Amino acid sequence: MFAIERVKIIKNHLIEDKKVSVTKLSELLDVTEVTIRRDLVKLEREGFLQRIHGGAVILDYIEEEKVDPPEDYKTIEQCKEIATTAFHLVTDFDTIMLTEGFVNLQIAKKLATKNNLTVITNDLRIAEVFSNSPTNNLIVLGGDLDGFGLYGQMSIDNLEHFTFNHLFIEADGIDIHVGVTVSSTKKATLIQKALPVSKTISMVCLSKYFGKKALYRVCQVSDSKNILTDSSLNNIYKDYLFDHNLKVFTSVNAYER
Repeated sequence: MFAIERVKIIKNHLIEDKKVSVTKLSELLDVTEVTIRRDLVKLEREGFLQRIHGGAVILDYIEEEKVDPPEDYKTIEQCKEIATTAFHLVTDFDTIMLTEGFVNLQIAKKLATKNNLTVITNDLRIAEVFSNSPTNNLIVLGGDLDGFGLYGQMSIDNLEHFTFNHLFIEADGIDIHVGVTVSSTKKATLIQKALPVSKTISMVCLSKYFGKKALYRVCQVSDSKNILTDSSLNNIYKDYLFDHNLKVFTSVNAYER
C-alpha cells in the first residue's frame, strides 16, 4: 500500500473515531509501527492531529483552531469529566461567569446546550461558543486582550454592573497552605473583583494541579463553596477538603464526603 493511501485511511479513521492507536493502525494496514509513527508525524506537521502516547487525537477533537491542546488524551477526558459535573450544577435562567481557561471552555461547550442562561466571560473562546447558542444571553467583558482573555481596568469596571448566581474560577494551582493561585496578576485581580458579587463560587482545577503553586494568590481554598476536579484527585486532598466542610465534586454522580 502506498503512503498516500495509508494517510487517507488514517485520516478517515480519525474523523470517525476522533482517536487512533499506533498498534491498531499497524494491524489494520499491515505495516510496522515505525511506519505508522512516520505517517502520524507527517499528519501532525500538517496540523491534522496531535500525537499522544501510543497514538494520536484529531485536533478538532482537542479544540478549535488557535487553541493550544492539552498535553494528552487523558487530560482532555478529565476536562470533560469536570465539564459534565458543572453542567449539573447550573440550571436554566442562572446568571454565571466563566473566567478564562481551557477547562472552563469545556464547561462552556456543555452549558451552551442549556436555555436562558446569562453568561458573562472574559474569554474570547468561551464567547465564541455562546455566540452560536441563540437560546442563551452572552455578555463579554471589555478590556485589553492578553492571549484569549480580556483584562485591565475596563474589565474590572464592567464587573461592578453584575451579580452572579454562579462563578466558575479556573485555578492554575490549589495548595493546602497557600490557597488558590493563578498564573498572572491580571487574572488574579479580575477574579478577586468577581468573588464578592457571586452567590456560589466553584473552583475548577485539574487534579494534577493540586499541590502546585502558580505565581499569584487569589484566595483561600475555603472561600469557595465547591471544588470541581476530576476523579484522579489524591485522597490526601480529598481528606483535607472534607475536613474543612468543602464540597468536592470528582464526578457527575456525587460529591464525595
